[in-house]
Amino acid sequence: MRKSLTLFVVLGTLLHATHHTLTLDTLIKRALEHSPDVKMGKLDFSAAKARTKAAYSLYLPQLDLHADAGKAWSKLKSQPAGEADLLVGTLSASQLLYDFGKTSGAINAQEEEALAYEAQMYQSISDKIFAVKQAYYEILKAKGIVNVQRKNVALQKQQLERAQKYLKAGIKTIIDLSDATVRLEQARRDLNNAKYQVEYRRARLEQIIGTVPYNGDYEIYMPNIGLSNLSQKLPQIKSSVYRLEQFAYTHRAIVNSSKHFIQGARSTLKSIEGDYYPSVGLRGDYSAQKVDQSVVGMTPERQGHLSLSLDWNLFSGYRTNAQVQEAKVGVLKAASQAQSIKLAVKQQVLEAHIGLRQSRDNVKLNERITDAARKKLQQAQKRYENDLGDFIELQNAQQDYINALSNLVNSYYDYFIALAQLDHAIGK
Repeated sequence: MRKSLTLFVVLGTLLHATHHTLTLDTLIKRALEHSPDVKMGKLDFSAAKARTKAAYSLYLPQLDLHADAGKAWSKLKSQPAGEADLLVGTLSASQLLYDFGKTSGAINAQEEEALAYEAQMYQSISDKIFAVKQAYYEILKAKGIVNVQRKNVALQKQQLERAQKYLKAGIKTIIDLSDATVRLEQARRDLNNAKYQVEYRRARLEQIIGTVPYNGDYEIYMPNIGLSNLSQKLPQIKSSVYRLEQFAYTHRAIVNSSKHFIQGARSTLKSIEGDYYPSVGLRGDYSAQKVDQSVVGMTPERQGHLSLSLDWNLFSGYRTNAQVQEAKVGVLKAASQAQSIKLAVKQQVLEAHIGLRQSRDNVKLNERITDAARKKLQQAQKRYENDLGDFIELQNAQQDYINALSNLVNSYYDYFIALAQLDHAIGK
């Protein structure tokens, strides 16, 4: 019976075990598929492409069909009133031939706007990838702290067992046992809080990717890195800040978007300036109607015309002048915005590069501190065992060691967050 129960428990555990381990690449893929803000960027680009297609229609012939059916009455002087059935159909066509850049400017403006929205779409994708990376490494950091706190619990358990033996042997007092008990419970509390931090950061990740993978039945892949020689495991960045900035000016989507907005503003100016000049087009109409016998001599059954037309607004109450001035301001504003974006990108690259260097140095320094804290703990344990040091000294050494390990874990994953920040800043 006991074997059957044990087998049932094992099978139940296997059935409810997590079978899905998500890597960073998988998380990024899911975010790009499910995230609402990425979808909105794609929809904005699709709408801009539709507006471009609509603008091209101005180059194509325009066809209109009109039909009337009913009764018609007429009364001529000294003639009796007449009544006739009415059935008329009219087909009209027009074709723009030339308008001094008004239409081409409007089309080019829409094309540039579409390209700008496309660049913004790619920028939103880049932003999302960085957000996923940051959330991913924050989870790894939290899981690393869980491991540190487990080590802390193990240390406190060892100390409690040691205090119990010393008390039994009459070497130490009961206060040491009480202190060890308190420290163990505090360590358990810190471990529990660290586990909750993992849950908080998982929830944040799910919000970023826009979905809960496998209804929460998943684990985040965590490489087994150990805690020794972490600084030797960090990826190297050898490019200078200048080269990184130049790369960003070429590859950062928001920079490319600002360039297209400038070109779009210039095309809009060209289109509005076209209002100063005439538009030349071709127009034609063809009408057919059923002619009643009472008016057969006065009404044609078929008629049409074909003409070359010229439309020229000679004076618009200075409206065109005002619109041209506004469009010129739009060009200057777009250029200023592009310069502002370029300066912001330069600052982001510089700050990301500084942050990466700082993170690397922090890993190296925390490695040294951790090594020193470990040696200090070993010395404190020996001093305590030989009654050369008190429990407070041992407690401080233990806490310094756990703090050093926590700082080492944090700085290690902070380096990868800083690396992701640099990649995002340069548009990689």
